[in-house]
Amino acid sequence: MFTSEEIVLLNNDWIAIIFMAIFFVLAVLNVFFGKRLVRTSRMLLTKSYVQTYYNKDKNKFFATFSSLLFVVQILTISLLSYLFITQFNLKEGFSNFNLFALILGITAVYFVLRYLIGLLLANLFQLKDLFLRLSFEKSNYLSNIILWCLPLLLLSFYLKIFKVNMIKITVLFFVIMLVFRYVLLLINNKKLILNNLFYFILYICTLEIAPLILILKLTI
Repeated sequence: MFTSEEIVLLNNDWIAIIFMAIFFVLAVLNVFFGKRLVRTSRMLLTKSYVQTYYNKDKNKFFATFSSLLFVVQILTISLLSYLFITQFNLKEGFSNFNLFALILGITAVYFVLRYLIGLLLANLFQLKDLFLRLSFEKSNYLSNIILWCLPLLLLSFYLKIFKVNMIKITVLFFVIMLVFRYVLLLINNKKLILNNLFYFILYICTLEIAPLILILKLTI
């Protein structure tokens, strides 16, 4: 017979598998793109990253490095969302893995649709270059934040002491860094944004604020 603690551990084996998948992808990236991965982890501290890699990737819809980091992004964000929702009992009626699968699906669809709709709007307004640059910068800033958040997220799942406080710190850190990301985007691209202010406001309202409100309505 299993004790209740052993059953909980068995039911949470999938969490360990997700973390293993994340670190496996990072290991692959480290082998084939080690220098770039290191520079991504330091992106918030330097401006040279975008200038170095943007021209290489801007015409590649599925650049290998960006695609693999996208996998890390959605898995990590989904784990963080799952942890927050389950810890504070914001969603009931799902088994643990089914809830995570739902969050993962919503997260992946959100990012893909946001990119495709943004690309469509950019083409309509003849602002494709601006959109591609902002998307590249935003995505890589997000990857940078994810790399910093991963150790905190790991502790949030497996730390037995002060678990709730650790979760709050992790979520708060993630939110603060997202806000900081937008501040950097505005500072780094202020001339481009001011010259295309209408499109930027439309982009923020249509692809940043509205989808988040919809997802919160669906998940909470």
